[in-house]
Amino acid sequence: MSSSPSLSEVALNTLLWEAAVMTLVIGFVELDLPKGKNNPRDFGWVLLTGALLETIALGFIIADKNIFGATVAAAFILLLWALGLPLAIGGGNRMAVNHAVWFTGLLFLGFTIFAAQHGLYTLSVALGLLVIVTIFLGAAGYTENAALRKIGAAASLIDAFVFLIMAYAGAVGIALP
Repeated sequence: MSSSPSLSEVALNTLLWEAAVMTLVIGFVELDLPKGKNNPRDFGWVLLTGALLETIALGFIIADKNIFGATVAAAFILLLWALGLPLAIGGGNRMAVNHAVWFTGLLFLGFTIFAAQHGLYTLSVALGLLVIVTIFLGAAGYTENAALRKIGAAASLIDAFVFLIMAYAGAVGIALP
């Protein structure tokens, strides 16, 4: 007989579902799919909604004293708030946003290495893709290079499916490596 999942596990699984949706939205918007139909303010509100929901879930992860889970979640939440606020209000310093995206990528790189060292291979793939997403989208923001933006967007779409697989596996009780 299996035990009930902890509060932290339930909250983290919620974050996986939201990460899947957010990375899917980021990928489609950054690729401008459907062409010319994306409004930056609407995109900002979607990201802020995810940030708010994930911030609430983070409270449960912290309450359950899951330090690694809380730290990884906080980095993703920072990214959503940093992207969502300036887009939703139609202002902000784009260079500061690029810095937040790029430095979050470096943080995700550290998490990826830690996860791989501890045998959390599926999580390390998901986080590793976030490294590509954030580093390439941050660099694209600095340079206005469309090729870098497409690479980051494609990695975001792939990552969405990795997060979906992780979330589904968690929901049905399958432990992924």
